[in-house]
Amino acid sequence: MTVKTKDAPHRSLSFQSFDDVLAELDRIEAASDRVRTTGNWSAGENLEHVAKFIGFSLDGFGGMAPWWFRRLAVAFMKKRALGPGTMPAGIRLPSKASDMLPTPGTTLEGGLGALRTQIGRVQGGERMEQPSPIFESMSHGDWTTIHLKHAALHLGFITY
Repeated sequence: MTVKTKDAPHRSLSFQSFDDVLAELDRIEAASDRVRTTGNWSAGENLEHVAKFIGFSLDGFGGMAPWWFRRLAVAFMKKRALGPGTMPAGIRLPSKASDMLPTPGTTLEGGLGALRTQIGRVQGGERMEQPSPIFESMSHGDWTTIHLKHAALHLGFITY
């Protein structure tokens, strides 16, 4: 049964750094026998999805949204996305962005490994400076803000 994630129970998380995300991954791993999710994806799938998004900001995305959508997104959404609020739940990715979806059946161990690998790349000095498919030009700091909010959203669906 598909869960309407906009209304699903969700832990309220806030990360100030990638170290905070890694600490939460450690807590999830330590509680692996009790881990459950409140959304549509398994814990491993949530973690892999967050990892893929970080990877694309390092390596580049496969394409861009239509020009008119990018203009609207930059004008009306980018400032809010980079501001102090949380990332909203329930956003459906368009079919063109299917490469950002998790691999069905990703295990908890696989998701933990994928996310730790991508965070390790960033903490090792790689810069997230690829253009966003909707917000266009993004600095490393902009990407960090987006990824910390995105991680808080998806890790919030994981309970233990």
